[in-house]
Amino acid sequence: MGNQQTDKPDKEKLIQLVKQGIEMLAEKNISSIVILSSYKINSILKDNYGVNIKVDRIGRILSTVAKNNQLKRLSTQIPKFQLQISNVARLKYPELS
Repeated sequence: MGNQQTDKPDKEKLIQLVKQGIEMLAEKNISSIVILSSYKINSILKDNYGVNIKVDRIGRILSTVAKNNQLKRLSTQIPKFQLQISNVARLKYPELS
């Protein structure tokens, strides 16, 4: 059992992974709207990239993306956001300083 911290991605890599997760969710979606949640993005990243990131880290980036892009938040306990598939390419992601 190795130290969990060694494969902890930096913020830039994390934002890139979240972006890939969102794009993959949108790609596999059949309707014109995709519902985004940190848990969905986490399982996409696990299944397709073998990356295991804490859901709260994904959630922080997702909520920043949602805020920057005025995505509609659904009234659920776990934050979920509605995204029009046509807007995926235009999403603004957090700036890296």
